[in-house]
Amino acid sequence: MMSKQSEPQSISPIKGRPMLQWTGKKPLESIEYFPAQEKEMYGDLNAKEFNKLFWGDNLQVLSHLLKEYRGEIDLVYIDPPFDSKADYIKKVKIRGQKIEGQQKGLLEEKQYTDIWENDEYLQFIYERILLIKELLSENGVIALHCDYHKVAQLRLLLDEVYGEENFVNEIIWNYKGTTNSNRYFARKHDTILVYSVSQSYTFNADDVRIPYISDKKFEREKDGKYFQWWKKGQKYYPAQEIVNGKYVLLGKYQYDVWNDIASTATAHGSELTGYPTQKREILMERLVKAFSNHEDIVLDCFCGSGTTLAVAQKLGRRWIGCDINLGAIQTTTKRLNQILEEQKQKKLLDKTQGLSAFKVYNVNDYEIFKNEIESKEIIMEMYGVEPIKQSYFDGVLDQNLVKVMPLNRVLNKMDIENLLKEISKSTDQFTPKTTSSKEEETYEEGVLIIASGVELDAQNYLRKENKTGVKVEIRDIQVDKKSLLFKKPTEADVDVKVAENKVSVSIKEFYSPILVQKLELENEKQLNPKGKVVIEDFKQIIDSVCIDVNYNGKLFNAEIMDIPDKKNLISATYEHEYKSKGKYTLAIKIVDVLGEEYFETFDISIK
Repeated sequence: MMSKQSEPQSISPIKGRPMLQWTGKKPLESIEYFPAQEKEMYGDLNAKEFNKLFWGDNLQVLSHLLKEYRGEIDLVYIDPPFDSKADYIKKVKIRGQKIEGQQKGLLEEKQYTDIWENDEYLQFIYERILLIKELLSENGVIALHCDYHKVAQLRLLLDEVYGEENFVNEIIWNYKGTTNSNRYFARKHDTILVYSVSQSYTFNADDVRIPYISDKKFEREKDGKYFQWWKKGQKYYPAQEIVNGKYVLLGKYQYDVWNDIASTATAHGSELTGYPTQKREILMERLVKAFSNHEDIVLDCFCGSGTTLAVAQKLGRRWIGCDINLGAIQTTTKRLNQILEEQKQKKLLDKTQGLSAFKVYNVNDYEIFKNEIESKEIIMEMYGVEPIKQSYFDGVLDQNLVKVMPLNRVLNKMDIENLLKEISKSTDQFTPKTTSSKEEETYEEGVLIIASGVELDAQNYLRKENKTGVKVEIRDIQVDKKSLLFKKPTEADVDVKVAENKVSVSIKEFYSPILVQKLELENEKQLNPKGKVVIEDFKQIIDSVCIDVNYNGKLFNAEIMDIPDKKNLISATYEHEYKSKGKYTLAIKIVDVLGEEYFETFDISIK
């Protein structure tokens, strides 16, 4: 874990720009540096360079990136909230289920809410595009995706931050689709505002030309070169190049109105993830090809389903992604792993075709916890914790002693170790319940840990190391800090067997309380009696399985990955052959169709 830096990251002042004003506008002159923790790794373990995916508030992620990537990012695409006043829903399907009356999905999972006060929204965008400017290279551009809700204000914001002279394009994405409006002309376009930081920005016009529908309107010279007659008998020679000894037309230059790309809602194919507001790969491909080159760095800090990152990977760009929604991180991770595997099979992973691995990082949400004492009081009040004084513990809730851990970082194994020591010293505060065969006391009361983020293996570490007889539960406020609906963790029965140098891993059972609860609610509200959801096989609710056969306790590296397509189920049985004798820690991560994780480690010995 990186240590927190005390020195703030400076931001270049904005001078002499037309300015949009709003109530509470705050200039951003510096920002605190936020550390990131490596969480997972996928792809080539021995890779020299890694693409990066961050889970966290993108303002904090951007501040983190300033230290290493200031002036290094070549293309930033952002698809931020539009201030649409809508709740965005992800359709979730249970594998192998066809339910009458539910064509799009079995249940609806709220991904995020796009409801803002006007001034709050403007400040939100303002701070982020300021930081993005600091990250952009001399040849870099920002492409901001929006729609009619705030395009006027966003254009003025970009003028202020980047300068009117650095405006590059207003791209109109005109997509087709049905409409039932009889009160106004159908709103069937989005806007992509493109700005640079200098006049030397990258633009590859030839890479995104529009192919001619037919070459028959052109005549040929004796050498095969295409031409067309103009007035006064002059010849016009269109852009063309020689391929395999023959002239090939390059096509027309691309316009700023794109009406040849359908919306995601009308699209079909393997790229669709079910994530709300997902954009088409063909749309991103045009932007990435035009405004970046091979091995350039592409950043998307509202990455959602990971479309920008997927395209960057396929086109041989380095990439950095970020999202505050864990479901988005799960979706993106799965999608990129599939692409890496395809590239590996086709032997496309080399110096020009894309990096062979990426890491997932966590950046904690510090914003609401600047005052540690005040934040602890707020959290205790929200949870209904009754404070107690002169104790290691902070309060009592439902016969449980409560310990609020430091809220400016994730809960780690050292925290748990220290907590268990304190519990051992404080057993006089608990009421003995029974005496086990091992003559160890168990107690009526338990301990509730409240934390802001949890290290990947912390839950498993607690389960293994807790010998106090006191039941200890962890609640992560990052999971449901707004709704305060505490998620019950997923459960699994995983069997690990070792025979000589081989290990066999079998998933016997998997249970997701959150998913079952949501299905029951959905049945009551939406599904007809014939459409009762029955999970006949636990594999139907598992989206992916990843196994690290040599987990180091810090960074999860998936040696075995089972990521089936939408029609198939996981195999649930996996084998690995170790090349060397010794002791290993095997870690398994199971993700359900909602993005909920199960993580467990096993200590094994290869003889």
